[in-house]
Amino acid sequence: MCDAGQSAQRVDVGSKLDVIKETVLMAAASNTLNLTRLEHSSQKVAEMLDATSWAKDFSWQQMLLMGDYFKPCSIDAGLLLFDEGSPGGSMGILIKGCIEIYKKNKLIATLRPGRTYGEMSLIDHQPRSAKAIAREESELLIIDDALFKKLSEDHPRLALQIIFKIAYFLSQNLRKTSGDLSDLLTNHPE
Repeated sequence: MCDAGQSAQRVDVGSKLDVIKETVLMAAASNTLNLTRLEHSSQKVAEMLDATSWAKDFSWQQMLLMGDYFKPCSIDAGLLLFDEGSPGGSMGILIKGCIEIYKKNKLIATLRPGRTYGEMSLIDHQPRSAKAIAREESELLIIDDALFKKLSEDHPRLALQIIFKIAYFLSQNLRKTSGDLSDLLTNHPE
């Protein structure tokens, strides 16, 4: 009896070590130690995706597949998600909460559920172009470069569809930035 209890205890400790290891790996991928890895099934991750704008562009089966590659994490209010200039290499989808994006300590965007961040970082692996701070306790789905490469090898059509979704987001951001710049130049001629 004692051995069975000790064995169960070892498995439990092993599970906790796996969670800690995964948290450290996710932190390294996103360059922050403020993320906590959540344990959710692919089904639960698909349900989280289904509650976002991503649902309109992907089938349920595709979201189930994505659930194997996007990792659910949480971050407490007030904590730094990543800093401007820090190494990139991951993208996240905000599921719950609020994330503020700062450029040179000026608030430039407030992200609400369904919005993404880090799209450029996932594609070009350049340092983060802005700082992100959780204003509320938040839940995110994160995919890093290694997981995206694995997804690309395992499901190339799905990976291409995700790239198109990322391109759409980047295009929308560029259009907004161009409009803002045009307004600024119109309101402040030299």
